[in-house]
Amino acid sequence: MSKILFDSSLVIEHSKTKLFHFMRARYSPNPSIDLLSIGGPIISPKPIWQYLGFYFDCRLNFNYHMYFYATKCLSTLNTIKMLRNSSRGLLPIQKQLLYRTCVLLIALYRFQLWFFKGAPMVKNTNKLKKMQQRAVLWITGTYQTSLSEGVEAIADLIPIPLYLCKLNSRHHLHYASIPLSHTINSLLNSQHAKNQTPHRAATSNLTMKQKANLKSPIKDVNEHLNGVRNCFNPLHLLFSPGSRIVNHFSSRISFYSPSSSSDEDLY
Repeated sequence: MSKILFDSSLVIEHSKTKLFHFMRARYSPNPSIDLLSIGGPIISPKPIWQYLGFYFDCRLNFNYHMYFYATKCLSTLNTIKMLRNSSRGLLPIQKQLLYRTCVLLIALYRFQLWFFKGAPMVKNTNKLKKMQQRAVLWITGTYQTSLSEGVEAIADLIPIPLYLCKLNSRHHLHYASIPLSHTINSLLNSQHAKNQTPHRAATSNLTMKQKANLKSPIKDVNEHLNGVRNCFNPLHLLFSPGSRIVNHFSSRISFYSPSSSSDEDLY
């Protein structure tokens, strides 16, 4: 790597270079990497790789990732309790709003990494269930032996598995409106690639057997996009401010807002 960059008139500053020794193999020998010849240290293999807030383990099941964020959510719940007043605590609706805006977003940070068809997600989902159960008990103030499904309904919260499915389906549909130059288009099927050259690892270049054994979010995206029939351009001029029907034909559109007296007359 140093030689390639040197041939390109680039110099590596080893004091500013970060290198992580990560390997997916479970049973094969995983030796250390000796960089003393180029002025670097000896890099030993580590089981967890942290990058941009993601925690990758050797098996890529993201159990440690979910353990870290579930623990962080529990700490956030304990911190939110300090917002209550000494004379009057937080209302249940205020607790529910704080949980949805401050805790749930942390727990579901990039859940697309591990939530897709065929992935081992039972352990990760159970961690989120336990976290939400603690949250709904705090919101409603019920006993710890209460049924989680019933307490979630009282707290007006969707169960974690159903909520993940809803967010995941919306995330897949988001790919129908990404720009034409987006890199993800080259990994999708030819009918969804938006005239981009397919990548060598694209799903359209795989055999039927490879597609059957493939477990990836890209495969789920292709299946969801196959059900999308009406395509639209989100950057069309009609969607820009001032170009809607209400703006062009404001004189022909009237809005009727019934008053309270007229509602009483209807009854």
